[in-house]
Order: sequence, then structure tokens, then C-alpha cells
Amino acid sequence: MVNLVVFFGGESCEHDVSIITGLQFISKVNEYLYNVIPIYINKNGDWLTGKNLKDLDNFPDNLGKSAKVGILDNDKSLYKIGKSHKAKKICDIDVAVLCLHGAGGEDGVISASLESSKIPYINSSIMPSAVCMDKIVFDYIVAGMGIAKVDFLAVTKFEYDEDKSAVLDRVNNFGFPIIIKPARLGSSIGINVCKNYDDLESLLENSFEFDCRLLIERYVNVKKEVNIACFLNKNDIVLSKTEEPISKQEILDFGQKYVANTGMENMKRIMPANISKEQHENIVDIVCRVYSALNMFGVVRFDFLIDENDKLYINEVNTIPGSMAYYLFEDTYSYPELIDMWLTNALIRNTNSQMKVKDYSSSILKQGLNGFKK
Repeated sequence: MVNLVVFFGGESCEHDVSIITGLQFISKVNEYLYNVIPIYINKNGDWLTGKNLKDLDNFPDNLGKSAKVGILDNDKSLYKIGKSHKAKKICDIDVAVLCLHGAGGEDGVISASLESSKIPYINSSIMPSAVCMDKIVFDYIVAGMGIAKVDFLAVTKFEYDEDKSAVLDRVNNFGFPIIIKPARLGSSIGINVCKNYDDLESLLENSFEFDCRLLIERYVNVKKEVNIACFLNKNDIVLSKTEEPISKQEILDFGQKYVANTGMENMKRIMPANISKEQHENIVDIVCRVYSALNMFGVVRFDFLIDENDKLYINEVNTIPGSMAYYLFEDTYSYPELIDMWLTNALIRNTNSQMKVKDYSSSILKQGLNGFKK
């Protein structure tokens, strides 16, 4: 039986959402094929496992006798960490799944740990995870690819503390209204709409509570939002249906996404999105270009905006989407079928990676240090 480790929780503002995504995933795994090992990362960063961690009703106060666990470099085993910090092997990890939204998970941090332990995992690797988590870096990249993006500028807390007036003037010259976003946060947390200079200082400072770097975007009159997900199956990019979330507010906030709907899959939406054939083709082209260019892997959700003049903009990309975006594929695949494909592809990727040449023989060591300058 395959030992499948599922990570959820994490040290981020999206901790609770991550629990929902993780437990949704676990509930759909075929337990005749996979031995599911939940790893809950609490808000202190501890990795915990235990039978109570598979049931949402036990969070946050009835986790039972959870064991603290960890992994080691160049070692595919999961270890129980005792009070004396001695490690006792629990099992080998065959494959892992990251259901960690936000910092410390979606940004590639846990991916790096899995890479160093040579553990296969179904998600994007370190580079695309880090790039897509950082809205500022992502925007520069897609703008450089010639893909339409809402006008933006970046502001840092260091700049703001050094010369607040200069930053306020720069944003003021950019013009209003604007949307202020923490650069490395998701689920619409910390986002503010600013319509005039009088509110700018307080809204910047509010968003700075969540990140030391902010993305300032031109506010556009959005006629509709359109989302689509995809994943790599062998050499083919598999595309989902499009969706058009229904919102009566200026921005789709955390409450609408999760609190009022208990997860992304229950949010009100039109599926497929009410868009033209040309718009759909444009979206598919952008998704395939960006997914390939950034060497993404696993399921990824792309979010787009269409303004009042029918102009299409890429908004952001989620390398660990809410509910793993399975609701966008459910007309074609069951969740267990998706899980099987994702896990199979993760194992193939890992095998191919381990087959790469990692040794290059040379005579450089025999030459000593004489040829090197201090």
C-alpha cells in the first residue's frame, strides 16, 4: 500500500482554509490503495500526526494524542520526534500532497524540504511556487511575456518608513482608485480598495500588517471574473471548465470565498463562464503559455478579470488552489480519479528527476589551489 502524506494547516493567515482543503482531499482518497498519513502544521510550525487529525470536528481543540513528526535530508522516511529530540522512524513516505495555502507552504518552503529528502509530491516545485506566491514578481514576469495585466506599482515597508511622504506622493501620482494587496498573501486577506488620498495612509498601514511589500493596482471596473484550472498529465496540459464567480462586492473577499460558503466549491458561480469563444481561446492560450514557461506542475488555478470594455487581464495564479480546484473538473473526473492521476504523475516526475546526471568527473581537485585566486 502507498504511504501518502497530506500536509495542511501552516503558519499563515490562511491556516484555517488550508485545513478545509486538506481534509476535503483526505476524505476523497481511496483508502484501499493509499495509507493516508495526515500532517497538520500548527500555528507554531510544529508538524503533528494522529488519527484525530482526519476529522474536521476535532479542530482546533480535540486533536487527541498527536505525535510531533519530521523528515530528514536525503531520507524519505517520516520520523516521530520524542521529548529528548530523538527520532524514531514511523514509515517511508511514498508520495506527498501539499494543501498548504499561503506563506510557508504555497511559496515553496515545504517543497524545498521534500526536494532535499527526495520525496515525490504532486505540487509545483520551488521556483514556480515562489514566483506565483509573490504577486509583484509574478506581475513583472507576465508583463514581460506581453500578457495584459492591470497597471501596477510596488511599495515596500522600508521605503514607507524611510520617507512616507515620497511613497504617498508616488501612489497619489499613480492615481485613484486603486487596490492595495499584500504581495505574498492569498484568500483576499489584507486587500483594500482605496478611492482617494485621504484614506491612503491608513489603508497602506493596514495592508502592511500582513506583508512588508505591497502591490498597488489600478482599479478597473470589472464586469466579471473568470477562473480556470489545469494540471499536467504526462506531457499534456489538462484544462478544466471555466467558472464565473458571482459577487455583489467590489472585490471577492475572504468571507464570500469561504465563511459564507464553506469552501470554494460551494460559492455561487456560473459554469462554464459566460464568455465569448474568442475570450475562452485567449484564456486557454495564456494559461498554457504561463504554465509551461514557469515549469508548473500539479493542479493550478488561474484567475482572470474582464473589464467593462471586454478587455481581458490575468489577475493571479494559485499553485495550491482552494479545494484543489476539483469542483472545476468534476464533470469530467471524480476526485479519486484526479488524485490517482496527480499521484502517478508525481511519481513519474520524481523518477525522471533521479535519473538525471548529477556527477561530472574532472581533474580540478588534482590541480590543488594553485590556480585559484584569493
